[in-house]
Amino acid sequence: MKSHPISSFLVLSGTSIVSFTLLILGGWLTFLGLGDWYYELNFPPFQPPAWVFTPAWIIVLTCLALSTWLVIRRLHDYPGFVAFGLMIYGARCVFNAVWSLLFFTVQRPDLALWEILIFDVFLVIMVWAYAKVSKLAAILLAPYLVWLSLSTAINIYIVQHNNFPI
Repeated sequence: MKSHPISSFLVLSGTSIVSFTLLILGGWLTFLGLGDWYYELNFPPFQPPAWVFTPAWIIVLTCLALSTWLVIRRLHDYPGFVAFGLMIYGARCVFNAVWSLLFFTVQRPDLALWEILIFDVFLVIMVWAYAKVSKLAAILLAPYLVWLSLSTAINIYIVQHNNFPI
C-alpha cells in the first residue's frame, strides 16, 4: 500500500526528531559527566579519537531515522512486525539514553556495561524485526550494529582496565 506523501513526510520528520533528540540528550548527559574521572581512565588502543564520536552518532541516528521510516511506511502490509519493531525501537531509545546516563553522568562504566549488553540484544532483535518488513531498513541499521559493537568493546575494556567491579 502506498502512503500519502504528506503523511510519509510527517513520519520521516518524526523519526528524525526522535533520533536527533537522542543525539542531543546523549551529548548533554556525556557533557555532564566529563571531568577528571573520565580523562584519567585507561582507554583501549582501538578507541577512536574524540572528534569521531559526534559524526559517527549523526550517521548512525540518521540511518536509524530512515530505517524506522521505511518500516512505519509498511504498517498496513506487516502490522505485527512493524508493531513489534517499533516496540523494540522505543526500548532501544531508552537504552541509548540510559547508557550515557550510567557511563558518564553517574560515572559507572560497570553498570553501563551490563546495560549496553542488553542494548546489543535489543538492537539485534530490532534488525531482525525490521528485516521482516524491509531489507533496506535492516541494512540501514548496519552502521548502528558496528558502532554499538565498538562501543561495547570500549566499555568492556574500560571496566576491565580501570578497577570497576563487574
